[in-house]
Amino acid sequence: MKNLWVALLFSSFFAPGARAMDMKDVTTFGYARAGTGTNTFGGDQECFYNQGAGGWGGIGRNEFRLGNECTNYLELALTFHHVKTESQHVFTQFRIANSHNGDDATESSTQSTNFVEAFAEMSGVTEMPWSFWVGKRFYRDQDVFIDDYYYFGSMNGNGGGIGNIDLLGGKLSLAYLKRVTDTRTNIGKQGITVYDARLKNIEHTSWLKQNVWLAFGHAPESTNSTTKVHYEKSRGFVVGTLFDFNLNDKGFNHFALMYGQGVMNNFNLYGDSLITAGNMQSKQKRLRFINHTTFDVNEKWAFHLALSHERFIEQDNTKEQWLSLGARPMYRVTKNFHLLTEVGSSIVQSGGTRRLTRLTFAPQLSVNENIWGRPVLRAFYTHSFWNKANQSKVAENAPTYSNKLAGGSYGLQMETFF
Repeated sequence: MKNLWVALLFSSFFAPGARAMDMKDVTTFGYARAGTGTNTFGGDQECFYNQGAGGWGGIGRNEFRLGNECTNYLELALTFHHVKTESQHVFTQFRIANSHNGDDATESSTQSTNFVEAFAEMSGVTEMPWSFWVGKRFYRDQDVFIDDYYYFGSMNGNGGGIGNIDLLGGKLSLAYLKRVTDTRTNIGKQGITVYDARLKNIEHTSWLKQNVWLAFGHAPESTNSTTKVHYEKSRGFVVGTLFDFNLNDKGFNHFALMYGQGVMNNFNLYGDSLITAGNMQSKQKRLRFINHTTFDVNEKWAFHLALSHERFIEQDNTKEQWLSLGARPMYRVTKNFHLLTEVGSSIVQSGGTRRLTRLTFAPQLSVNENIWGRPVLRAFYTHSFWNKANQSKVAENAPTYSNKLAGGSYGLQMETFF
């Protein structure tokens, strides 16, 4: 039923006689990947994750993801430009995201399609050159591409904000954001409110710019309407900075350092707002360091490189750590035929040391010679290794390898931006 509503909504934009705008006033963009793979036993592809990498919820990051993506994924965004002149821009934007496992043609029982963006933005409509937006938005900045990891300023959710404010040679954006749970309390549904400030593109030199990010979040005191459990007040904050180095117009290097505490220690909207007596979330701390490089070495070679480190400190001063280093070199055999490799190693220290290392080889056909060139059609072979301490965690997502310390897969994949 949810997918039917999505289809009806999108068809209403384009149905004859129903359009309020000409097609020339609409732009589209998005991302997609799809493919198939076989594991080394001959069954369906299984993927290997170092759980806890880059966050202690779910499977963690898909580090060194080339050849280690077991689902098909699509993001499709439509931007409707109501007014677009040199001085004014008014638009609404909608984005859907679909993820499915590729087992059959329709995926009716397993696919997930959701609206992930629906917001409107106005700029130039007042005497001030500011922009204003309200709705649900991917409110995020930088990512590590080879890990599919939005690590800086990723506060996706519902809210509103003001941007394009001149300050200290950069542009300031302010936002009010919320994430609400399903838990009903005496004050309504419990959730987290975040006040976000980010100052972008402070230009220090012609080749160095700086971003600064500050955020404060809180969850109110309340009582569960059904169980009468009392929830404590919870607070937290984030402070971070990112330096953007221009590498002679052949690439970039991003160096970021962030600190988060309390309900904001995960650097996003998804902290725990249901804190009971004795929970010491307010004393939890996380320090994150990222260095991300993309560089065209010469007409034949280019690469992505990422170094990530995170240290999490529990309320009892127990420490957990994550360290990750990965690279994706690309060799251009011709303009459109490339040889890719990807190699990386990840270490999570949490009640022991869990390691995972991966090596992938992937020849591909590309639309051009750029390392960002898309679409691409690629074949791949990937092999992962892990230590005994990581055996049970890896097996949660790759049960065929539950008694193994290595595994792999081979297959085909397309990837595109549009």
